Amino acid sequence: MNHQLQDVPLHISYRSEQDDIPGEFYRPCLEQSILYRRAVGYFTSAGLAHAAKGLASLVVRGGKMRLVASPQLLDDDIEALSRAADEPEKVLGEIVARSLQDVSDLLVRERLNALAWLAARGALEVKLAIRLKKDGQLARGIYHEKIGIFSDASSNHVAFAGSSNETEGGLVENFESIKVFWSWDDPQARVKEEIENFDALWENKTRGLRVLDFSKTSRELLKRYQQNSPPGSESLVAEDPTSYGLPMVPKIPDWVNLRQYQEAAIKAWRDAGGQGILAMATGTGKTLTALVLAMRLHAKNQPILLVIVCPFINLAEQWVRELAQFGIPSTRCYHSSERWRTEAQDAVLRLQSRLDTIHALVVTNRTFLKSAFQAMLRPDAFHHLLIADEVHNLGAEHAAETLPKGIKLRLGLSATPKRHMDDEGTQRLLDFFGGVVFEFGIKEALSTPASPLSEKTVLCPYEYHPVLVSLDDDEAEKYEELTAQLTQCRGTDKDGNLTDRAKMLLIRRARLLAGARQKLPALDALLASMPKPLKKALFYCGDGTTEDPTTDEELRQIEAVTRLVGDAHGLRVRTFTAREKASDREDILDGLRNSSLDGVVAIRCLDEGID
Repeated sequence: MNHQLQDVPLHISYRSEQDDIPGEFYRPCLEQSILYRRAVGYFTSAGLAHAAKGLASLVVRGGKMRLVASPQLLDDDIEALSRAADEPEKVLGEIVARSLQDVSDLLVRERLNALAWLAARGALEVKLAIRLKKDGQLARGIYHEKIGIFSDASSNHVAFAGSSNETEGGLVENFESIKVFWSWDDPQARVKEEIENFDALWENKTRGLRVLDFSKTSRELLKRYQQNSPPGSESLVAEDPTSYGLPMVPKIPDWVNLRQYQEAAIKAWRDAGGQGILAMATGTGKTLTALVLAMRLHAKNQPILLVIVCPFINLAEQWVRELAQFGIPSTRCYHSSERWRTEAQDAVLRLQSRLDTIHALVVTNRTFLKSAFQAMLRPDAFHHLLIADEVHNLGAEHAAETLPKGIKLRLGLSATPKRHMDDEGTQRLLDFFGGVVFEFGIKEALSTPASPLSEKTVLCPYEYHPVLVSLDDDEAEKYEELTAQLTQCRGTDKDGNLTDRAKMLLIRRARLLAGARQKLPALDALLASMPKPLKKALFYCGDGTTEDPTTDEELRQIEAVTRLVGDAHGLRVRTFTAREKASDREDILDGLRNSSLDGVVAIRCLDEGID
């Protein structure tokens, strides 16, 4: 059979809000192709997985792929490459190996398996593109172009240019759009131009880049991802956001081996009758503990609905990825209800009818507390397990009043379940969730071995260096004024709870401290004293305003900090706040992970639960 790209019903563009891009574009084109040329930004497990989207069919039919990627170079890498100018492959191999971290995500593993099988057959050629300065010296930046070209046996070609956010967050859940061109109807010769650009790149004829062959080394690096059997052509067809495109077989993954304190946490919750809060320090594996607990309940052969409640969308997305590793199908219950209501209702009905055994509704606090969401639940018909991540966020009075009392199995997770200056709210949480049944704090995590034979502890030791600053005269005067108002007002009611006026004054005083002007000069001096380059930095700001010390312009503190670290210190940073879209936040986190960003400037959104 003569495969023809002209047989594929193509659109001039695809958008993830309305199209199944993998099923309608990638896979059909790959099924008709003998050669797939792809330029993708990062040589990381996430970047490669995106480049390998839909690649299973190419593997099955014996096609070939040419891949151009770019390593993320640090200053030390550039120096090492300069010393090994004649034989850079070994140094590049070490650099790339660093960015190919262990992969637990099922979808990423399956895609890298496809690449590994192509490489083992000699059907994958890989080259690395390295940026050059005007003087020809190696540059720190990366080659970040995103293009792809499918070619069939009849010399027909389909070219596409994709979104700029093709990093880990863009694999499934992020918004994506691509523009498409085909050679048999191309009056502007866009396909010809894309082929010429790729071929010039491949032959190391692109100005500002040095392109090196990396096929042999990449084959060795990809061996770790090669599974016993090639990827099935059906396994990557429908990359449904809920199932991650893979058959859902609920089970505890083979790599999961709970630590002793995690087992103790599960036992404490079970001994408390299936209710309670796990007060475990950040980084000690609360999510993993909760999922193993849920799977052990599932093993009792009774249908169970997991209702996983998170304060932020990015944290909810993280839970969806973790659920996929356990083979637990999930529904994202946030964004517009029109997008998830029917799917969630169907999931509940399938469990009630014993057609399925487990499903998770992952929901944000805001949606969870709405009567429309809770009306879908059927806690009297079959088991429901409520998992509240960062549970202290549900202690506010309006939230506690709407917590579903019909769900009997309740698990709260938090490093700090006690609400700040809100004893009443804390008690509401303790009453509903059944109290704190297990504690594992920072002190214990810093002294407990990660495993019986390991010298490392559960949490890495860290240093804490407070930098003290003073309030300016007018700030100190305002602080004293607010303090005087606090002492004059009735701070508590007859039940000992803070009055609304006292809360307002405390908030105003806290914002004054958070936005103190002298913090910016102190940060400036601190950054100037630190060794360069600064990597993976997190800058946390208050949500108030401050004055830019150089212009006297009043700015939100986060804007002033971003300007300072970016302009004055040359750091590549982005802000991470409630203002950024969920997809943008995933891209920002990816940039922090793969070092295309030096740091992130955040308000609150990054301080709870994000890996």
